[in-house]
Amino acid sequence: MKTRKLVLIIADVLLLAVCIIQLALGARDTTKYFTLKDKPDSLEIVTPGETISLVKEGDDWVIGQKKYPASLSVVDSYIDAISNIRALDKVGSTSSDAVADRYELVDGKKTVVTAKLGDKVLRTLVIGKTAVSSSQCYATVDGGKDIYLISGGINDTFDTSVSAARTTIVLNLESSDITNVSVTDWLENKTWSVSRMGSGDDLAWNVSGDGAGEGYELDSGKAANWLNSFASLSTRDWYGEDEVLEGPKAISAKITCAYKDITVDFYALPKKNEQDLQQYYGVCSETPYRFKVTESTAKQYLKTLEELAK
Repeated sequence: MKTRKLVLIIADVLLLAVCIIQLALGARDTTKYFTLKDKPDSLEIVTPGETISLVKEGDDWVIGQKKYPASLSVVDSYIDAISNIRALDKVGSTSSDAVADRYELVDGKKTVVTAKLGDKVLRTLVIGKTAVSSSQCYATVDGGKDIYLISGGINDTFDTSVSAARTTIVLNLESSDITNVSVTDWLENKTWSVSRMGSGDDLAWNVSGDGAGEGYELDSGKAANWLNSFASLSTRDWYGEDEVLEGPKAISAKITCAYKDITVDFYALPKKNEQDLQQYYGVCSETPYRFKVTESTAKQYLKTLEELAK
């Protein structure tokens, strides 16, 4: 082989090697992961609008000094978001005020999330501007000045409020423990009750009140479904303690569950227009807070004995 040809071959091999190295460097993964091993027992979320303080008490979480029960699924989403952070790239530093402002990592715009286990700070996350992709945002992690492009929708998760963090559950009872339900329709001035005793072949039903004439017989399946429906009650939203609410009492229910009497009252809110659906607010002996009730929920409570008959 001629010397000139050998030199060209060696040069081509070297050039190919350089290209491969450059491609490898260019394709280097810049992703960084911030992972928590421990689970926090308190969270503080400071948004531009309000501060949300969450503390774990036993198996439950409560919010703020008033200790509103928190939604466990919402709290889980908060913890998942801060426990597994995926930073796609580093884009700047908060050392520069101009850069911090550009990425909205400044007071009045940023959201600060602090997670603790006891007195130990597990994670601090400062969330700024949403990126071009709505599921990405810019943030700093654990007190560092580096600004990262974060993926995973953390910005949406922590675009939250006390209202959003509160549980929507008013009642969550064991349906099999419900033995009696008494309902009063105050607008019609009617009261009726249904009770059950025993189980299986020994199950016995008793009805009383308006609509329960002599020889009246319930459909066991319909009656069971109706009684069981009182085990759960949820709300779309809670009213503020200082909010003024008006309207007549429309429906009352007394639920006997595991030998305990639970009361629920619905009040009819004034309609703005006659065409509007009737809305209610509720009061329950199991919570000190008033809550919103839909018309469909109220109608479920008002099933008559005629609808439960064979």
